[in-house]
Amino acid sequence: MAKKLYITEKPSVAGSFASVLGIDISKSDRSRGYAENDQAIISWCYGHLVTMAYPEEYDPAYKSWRVAHLPIIPKEYKYKVIDEAGSLKQFEVIKRLMNRPDVDMIYSCTDSGREGEYIFRLVYQLSGTDKPAKRVWLSAHTEEAIKKGIAEAKDLSEYDSLSQAAYCRAKEDWLFGMNFSRIYTCRYGKGLSSHLKENRPAVIAIGRVMTCVLGLVVNRELEIRNFVPRIHYGIVGTFLSQKSGIEYKGKWQPPKAKGKKSAEMEEGDEKYLSKEDAQNIMARLQGHSAVVKKVETKARKEQPPLLFNLAELQSEANKKYKLPVDKTLEIAQSLYEKKLISYPRTDSRVLSTDIVAELPKILNGLHKNAAFKDVVARIKNFGKLAVNKSSKRFVDDSKVTDHYAIIPTYVTTDLSRLNADSRNVYSLIVKRFLAIFYPPAVYNTVRVETELAGEVFVTNSKTLKEAGWKEIYEVSPAKNEEELSAAPLHLLSKKDPVTVTALDLEEKETKPPARFSDASLILTMEKAGKYIEDEELREQIKTCGIGTSATRAGIIKKLQDIGYIKINPKTRIITPEPKGEAIVELVRQSAPELLNPILTASWEKGLCMVQNKEITADVFEAKLEGYVRRTIEKVKRAPAKFNNVYLNQG
Repeated sequence: MAKKLYITEKPSVAGSFASVLGIDISKSDRSRGYAENDQAIISWCYGHLVTMAYPEEYDPAYKSWRVAHLPIIPKEYKYKVIDEAGSLKQFEVIKRLMNRPDVDMIYSCTDSGREGEYIFRLVYQLSGTDKPAKRVWLSAHTEEAIKKGIAEAKDLSEYDSLSQAAYCRAKEDWLFGMNFSRIYTCRYGKGLSSHLKENRPAVIAIGRVMTCVLGLVVNRELEIRNFVPRIHYGIVGTFLSQKSGIEYKGKWQPPKAKGKKSAEMEEGDEKYLSKEDAQNIMARLQGHSAVVKKVETKARKEQPPLLFNLAELQSEANKKYKLPVDKTLEIAQSLYEKKLISYPRTDSRVLSTDIVAELPKILNGLHKNAAFKDVVARIKNFGKLAVNKSSKRFVDDSKVTDHYAIIPTYVTTDLSRLNADSRNVYSLIVKRFLAIFYPPAVYNTVRVETELAGEVFVTNSKTLKEAGWKEIYEVSPAKNEEELSAAPLHLLSKKDPVTVTALDLEEKETKPPARFSDASLILTMEKAGKYIEDEELREQIKTCGIGTSATRAGIIKKLQDIGYIKINPKTRIITPEPKGEAIVELVRQSAPELLNPILTASWEKGLCMVQNKEITADVFEAKLEGYVRRTIEKVKRAPAKFNNVYLNQG
């Protein structure tokens, strides 16, 4: 009897498929690498089983690193099974299964994304099979989702453009890494070792994304190191209403510029004066009476925040619980494999229309969880669900990439069964999801203008009128929120006479930019478009940052592991190591575009275009090879002598 073969990305995922297929995976099945029944066979990869061959497997001469060999650009790329006992054994298991006479259909059940596609395609390619294959595309690992995914599995060819993008990404990383790491090591390794007082020549690792990210960290450190603080001044008035007895403070506002700016104002810092000018204004105002010029009272609505994508989840978990970004990804992946959340490696922050019908079922599932029961009950009491297919803020197919935002599934668990970190991350995801069904938070805002001898002082207050979604979920506060008055300003009236009880000089010092944490660096990588001044180009790459949601945490960790950056284990603040600084300076002197976020994001955009069939893989590879050739020649022509870079490390 013919059988169907199902290949998952990891052994932990195989169990979910096995239960749907009616297969029991025994201990001996785990040992032999697969399990089966009369209709189906289930087997699994260990993540990547196949990798790209090293240069010396194209030509033994490449084992020696020489500038004369560069650039190395294969006409046809070679792939090989990873040389580890477990990988070799499991590949042979899958290869035999794929070629078994009784197998008539193969199902790819690896993670539904570019990397998962690549993992399966490489195994399929090297197995030598020509049997038909289908792709099971999942956004959750619930039993229902798996059944539906198998039933609706499409022919593998439907995902050829995704596969081509995956192969292009791997070739891109190979060409960058193999060529640029070799040329920088050959030309500058000895000089760098001498500079760093190391005993042996340094290997300089250069990567398409990694080097750009290192540049962001080093450039931020240089900004901080070279920052010169500047003192600036403002005026704060303390006022007492003669009618209501309300005391409040207000900040002096400069008059709106008419034509040319006044001499004391500086571009971008209009609220502050020189000390002398501020004191002169204060002297002129002494002894004058004041009056309330304007009272503006408004109700302001604050909508629930968008749902989490991976970068936002990593950022929030870092702010609230100081979790490293790679740890948050690990936890999210584990929650996904436990069927508790949807696919975590997503860049989307909204839902697709096809998941909307599942929302009541998810809410019903969460209602069974003691930790969330009362909140779900409140949502049910609201009546008709606030989120439907026309809720553009939270449901928008045009803003969904491979997967919709991270949300819980209808499968839930007693929170006590999760460890503390998993419990925290899961609760963040659930509460962010539940918040979208709540009404907006409503604030009463009051803005008062007090006039004193022709000068205006402004006071603001904000009080929460209706908690709305903030009953259950409060986002981390934004930095530099405007100072607000606690006084009942709404009781003031226009033309109220006011006594000036004090005028104080406010002294402030400009601050350098903050160092990156691993979480803020992840968000910066995701939002690479903010570095682009050209609006058209910014629009083109706004959905493609530096790296992908699946790779960003790993890139930061690699930079730490190879000693290019340091991450404080408690604060998660990132600083560059001397070696990382020196490498960035070397690249800046020879091929600065390798540090450019715009270029890196543009390459990612190219991969998106391959995936979306906007360009062919051949066009992408031709551009890539041309770029590598040109840049290698540029580095060859750069000064060979190490220029004592970064002697100043303090």
